[in-house]
Amino acid sequence: MRAFNNPTTQRQSGFTLIEILIALAIFAVMSLIAFRGLSTMVDTKIRLDAETTHWRDMTLVLGRFDDDVTQVLSRSWRDSGGVTQPPVEGNAQPDNPDWPLLQLVRANRDQEPIHVGYRLKDGRLEMMQWDSLDQAPRTVPQIHVMFDHVERFEVSFMDSATNWQSKWPVAGSADVLPRAVRIVIQQTGQGPVTRIFALP
Repeated sequence: MRAFNNPTTQRQSGFTLIEILIALAIFAVMSLIAFRGLSTMVDTKIRLDAETTHWRDMTLVLGRFDDDVTQVLSRSWRDSGGVTQPPVEGNAQPDNPDWPLLQLVRANRDQEPIHVGYRLKDGRLEMMQWDSLDQAPRTVPQIHVMFDHVERFEVSFMDSATNWQSKWPVAGSADVLPRAVRIVIQQTGQGPVTRIFALP
């Protein structure tokens, strides 16, 4: 005689509602942990990329200063008014805000003297380059933006007594060229970078 199972005592298959809710809660927690980990990785990569870009650009700018300062020539030049100017000139607080904080005469690749300058204007570090050493009236230099978001650009000069001067030439001094030039550059959100370049 065939035996019949009692449906009331037969074990039910599948998941209960409590088990499903627990599984969903665990999945939600694991998803949140994974999202936070991914978000941290993305934020870290963005910061690292920004730091890499900052130091790459800073290295290029400092390399340009090194090229200019280490190839300074002891050669005076005449401005657009016909006034003779020294081979190296700098002023921490120039009378004209458009005037460079540092300007100098250096040798180009053909060993010809050229006149270049640097200024901070509207948060940009700019290089100024004149087509000729002795300027004609109303001569306008070419402007090249070297660095954006710059909040600090300072230049100082070491004299023959190894003292740092904020202005060059030093009044009453016989020094034509400084022994070294110190550059301080700071971008917004970054610490200041200081470099000292010895003159030849």
